[in-house]
Amino acid sequence: MRKKIKRKVIKLNDIIEEEIKQSSLRQGFSKSLIKYSKTLINKKTNQHKDFTNVPFITIDGEDSKDFDDAVWAEMKDNKTKVMIAIADVSYYVQQDDPLDVEAKKRGNSFYFPDRVIPMFPFEISNDLCSLVPNEKRKCIIVEVNFINKKIKDFKIHRGIIKSFGRLTYEEVERIYNRKETRNKYFKLICDLFGTYDLLKKMSEERGKIIFNSNEFKINLKSSEDFEFLKTKRLESYSLIEEFMVLANSIIGNFLKRNKVRSLFRNHEKPPNEKISNLKKIVNDNNIKYSSNFQNQSDFNTFIKKIEKNQKLSFLNEVLLRSQSKAYYNEKNKGHFGLSIDDYVHFTSPIRRYSDLVVHRNLISAYFENKLKKYIDVSDHLNLQEKKADMMERKIMERACSLYLKKIKKFDFLGFIDGIESFGIFIKAIDYPFSGLARYRRNDYEFDRSRNTKYKIGQLVRFRIKKNNIHNGKILLDRVRIMNESF
Repeated sequence: MRKKIKRKVIKLNDIIEEEIKQSSLRQGFSKSLIKYSKTLINKKTNQHKDFTNVPFITIDGEDSKDFDDAVWAEMKDNKTKVMIAIADVSYYVQQDDPLDVEAKKRGNSFYFPDRVIPMFPFEISNDLCSLVPNEKRKCIIVEVNFINKKIKDFKIHRGIIKSFGRLTYEEVERIYNRKETRNKYFKLICDLFGTYDLLKKMSEERGKIIFNSNEFKINLKSSEDFEFLKTKRLESYSLIEEFMVLANSIIGNFLKRNKVRSLFRNHEKPPNEKISNLKKIVNDNNIKYSSNFQNQSDFNTFIKKIEKNQKLSFLNEVLLRSQSKAYYNEKNKGHFGLSIDDYVHFTSPIRRYSDLVVHRNLISAYFENKLKKYIDVSDHLNLQEKKADMMERKIMERACSLYLKKIKKFDFLGFIDGIESFGIFIKAIDYPFSGLARYRRNDYEFDRSRNTKYKIGQLVRFRIKKNNIHNGKILLDRVRIMNESF
């Protein structure tokens, strides 16, 4: 009697391991580099002012370990003062030293559902440069003063801070919404939200595009069990985002005005081809809209037009895909989505090498009154960012494929996301996957059962025909167009 071969049960961590291996990511750090990192702990400074009396706090996700930004704000009458403190990684990591060489190769930290592959060793990312509570940490501080809700001036400091608290987005949201007046952070949180309202209004007035999107995240229940959750957009998350955008734009504007060669974060206008495709989809769905989608106002007006119509929610995905890909370059092209002329990435030097480059350029120009030799790494960093995005997408696809194997579900609801000569792509509504339904013979772009032509955005019901865990590809069949709204 032949012995049965027991097949290995594929788990999520197996998928992650495979993708890391296939992408040839650099993992771990050499003993010599870790030893070198430890020697930096005793590095002394007289370049940093004392800001330890300012009650900065960090606001991050529950699982965060590397805290590279802290915030503080105070509102009095018609005046508002904001301070955004960013870890001064460049003080410890000098250009072309062993840590810098390794960080440059990695380009950024890589985040996965069950692990992080950091850009720097633990001693730097989670200790020496991490703005943990009650520890003195060196920072670059952007101080902004507002009068009558308009920016009056700004200053940049190299300082030492001591975080007064490590808070999560959920905690901040709860303290503010429930008006927990006895909480020691309540007054500061109120001032932060007051400043956020000011910054949000400024963003809206200059024309920032406010996209609506449904994103999923993998929630690990245990080492072997996971689920997909739709991410909830908390106001506290948007608060931190606005503070970081403020700092990034101020630094970007300073570098541009002073003709400092640096890495700008560019997001150009959508190309004509994508705009034409967007307009075709809008017309195919009989949506009356006369705009040509040439500026931010056109996009925002359209987003508001469709946001209350659940049947048109698929257009949020179409709008996002119509945008250009953001990228790094020495030449400043502005940021279309944020509607900002001069923009850089400055606020995450622990996890993005681009920010470290910007820090060095800023310090040379602002504090040392000289221009540092510029070394262009934009192409490499763009490639590393693309690699991180592709890995995230691939892991999500394969994780969803694995999840679908486990649940006993037959019928799914989705919308047509793409039409090709060989079939239609369908995006599920309640799960983060897309699949391909190949045409039957003579069915090109046509649902014969309903005598209806396929078009992007149509609500459909479908079943899974084939599900490949190894590549995340899913084939669909029994596609039927639905008449009712979502």
